[in-house]
Amino acid sequence: MKKNIIAIILILLPATMAMAAQLPDFPFLFSVGLATKEVPPDLAIITFDVEAFDENPEKSLETVKKRSTELLDLFKNLEISTKDIETYEIDKKAVRQEKDYVELKILGYEVKQSFSIKLHGLSRYSSLIEKLLKYRNVSNINVQFDVSQRKELETTLIADACLNAKLQAENMANGIGTKLGSVFAISDRGFNELEDQFGMNNTREIIDSMFKKSMMTTNSGEITFIPSTIKIGKKVNVIFKLETK
Repeated sequence: MKKNIIAIILILLPATMAMAAQLPDFPFLFSVGLATKEVPPDLAIITFDVEAFDENPEKSLETVKKRSTELLDLFKNLEISTKDIETYEIDKKAVRQEKDYVELKILGYEVKQSFSIKLHGLSRYSSLIEKLLKYRNVSNINVQFDVSQRKELETTLIADACLNAKLQAENMANGIGTKLGSVFAISDRGFNELEDQFGMNNTREIIDSMFKKSMMTTNSGEITFIPSTIKIGKKVNVIFKLETK
């Protein structure tokens, strides 16, 4: 079911002479439109690191290579396509003893390789996660759930957010006895300079905070849990002209 978050709408007064070169020279209204939709996920992007530490860098490297080979075999057994597996260059760094913010002798070497796995469909998700959790040298496991039709959903949500912004703006305009005019500008990123001129920094931060909280879907510490739905959302910022009598 689609949910519209109540947007904060501010009436902006005409620009002063000092700001006339930067702001519109007519009465206008700034509206924020928000729209979200809850949908069941059908994609999962799993990222993790394979890392090892040893006084001997060759042993660290050998451990990482061995574990990475085992993981590639696991992905093959789970029928995960190679095009959905991303691996990154192996990184090695020296770990030094430290005292009073001064680096001393080398204690050993940390070797790490990062992976990113994309699962189309979630039938193999639990099996993969459970096995990853049991592997030694596998750390920093993180999961992001998504939907394969995101672009199509976002296109619809942008239209819903625009309608939300217009309805909110019309209500506000009617409340002060004026009529909403045409659209002067629209953006999904905001009008930073314009908002700063009117001291709207806090308002923008509050709206963004509300929107981000509404989009939270799962706790990173509950990676074995598949959410029944996730939220997809879009936000638009619209400047409307106000018709004068």
